[in-house]
Amino acid sequence: MGKALLPGMLLALGLWAAPVQADAVQTLGGRLEGKVHLRAGSCEIGGKTAAWNDLLYVIMDHSTRSIRPPQAVRLASGEVWLADVVALSARKLKARSVLFGEREIDAGTVRSLDFLSDLAAPAPGDKPGTLYREKGEPIPGALLWIDDQRLAIDSPLGVLTLPREGTARYLFQTGPAVAPPAKDEEIGLVDGTVLRGKAAPVQDALEVEHAVLGKLTIPAAAVRSVLRHVPAAAYLAELPMQSVDAVPLVASPALPETLEYPTRGDSRAWPGPLACLRGICIQPKTVVKYRLPKAAGPTATLFATLGPVDEARGDVKVRIASGDKALVERDLSPAAKPEALSLPVPSGGELTIEVDFGPRIAFPCGVVLGDPLVVLR
Repeated sequence: MGKALLPGMLLALGLWAAPVQADAVQTLGGRLEGKVHLRAGSCEIGGKTAAWNDLLYVIMDHSTRSIRPPQAVRLASGEVWLADVVALSARKLKARSVLFGEREIDAGTVRSLDFLSDLAAPAPGDKPGTLYREKGEPIPGALLWIDDQRLAIDSPLGVLTLPREGTARYLFQTGPAVAPPAKDEEIGLVDGTVLRGKAAPVQDALEVEHAVLGKLTIPAAAVRSVLRHVPAAAYLAELPMQSVDAVPLVASPALPETLEYPTRGDSRAWPGPLACLRGICIQPKTVVKYRLPKAAGPTATLFATLGPVDEARGDVKVRIASGDKALVERDLSPAAKPEALSLPVPSGGELTIEVDFGPRIAFPCGVVLGDPLVVLR
C-alpha cells in the first residue's frame, strides 16, 4: 500500500484538539521537553533539533480525544490494530481500518479479537482457545468462521453458531509472544493503534515501513509516541530483574509491575508534567536489583523519571544505589511532581532500587520509574 494517510482522514479518526501540554523526547544525550515538530530526518523540540538516529523515544502529548473503532485485533507481535473485524474463514482474517483500509492476514498471527472497545489486554489467567462473552460462561473451542452478524465455534457441545452481539473477545491458541526485530520501532497512535516497523520522520509526518501493511505515511497529529531501539541503549523495563525482595503487605508480596502509558483510548500524560511510555511500579518494602549491561567505557548513564504512583495517598522513601554508593535518595509525598533523573552508573554493575514507607502510611502507595534506560556510551 503506497497511499498516504491523508490529513482529511484525521476527521475519520475522530480527533479534535484540546489544550496542548508538553511533549517529551529522550535522546542519547538527555531528555528534552517542549512542542515536537517532525522534520525530514530529525525532530525539533523546544527550538532544539535532534537527529532521528539519536532519539530513543518521542512522546507527543496532543491532549486529543478520539472516537475509537468498535473492535481491535491484537497480534502475537504485540501490535494492536484498532479496526472492524470483517470476516474470518479458512484461517484468514479480514479487518478494516481507517489507517490501512481492508486487509487479510493469517489468523495464526493473531492473539485475540476484541469485539468490544476499551478491553484491557488479555490477563495471564485467560484461557487460549476460548470465546468470552459479556454475559454467560466462556465457551472453549476453535473459532471456525465469522461474518458481519454471526460466528461459529467448535465447542465441546458441538459446533455452535452465535450472534456477534454479546461477545467480548476470542483468545486464540497462539504460541509465545513474538519478539519484534530489534531494528523495529513501536509507533503508538492517538486512537490506541500500535504498529511495529521501520519509521522515519518527514515534514509533519511519519513514514512507516510495515512488514504486512507496506508503506504508510501518518500525519504527526495522529502520532502519539515512537519507541526506538538502538544498540547504544538498554531499557530497564525490558531487562530481567536480578533479584526481588518484597515483604508481604497483606497476604502475598506485591512484586514490581511494568506499566504502559498512555493507556489505550484518550491520550493522557503520566500524572505530573513528565510523560512516559513504560514505567516500573514498585511498592514499599521492596528491594529490586538489576545487572546493568556493559558499555564501551567504565561508566554508563541511567535516565528515568521518578514520581509517586497515580492517585497516591501515602509517603514513600526511595533509594537508588550502585553497590554501596547511593545515587539518589528521595522522600516523596503524594503531591510530589515527577523528577527527571540522569545518573552515572558503572558499566556492567549492579543497580539497586529500594522503596519503603514514609511518615504517612496510606494506600495507594509506591513509586514509578518512568522509561528507565541505560545509555551505553
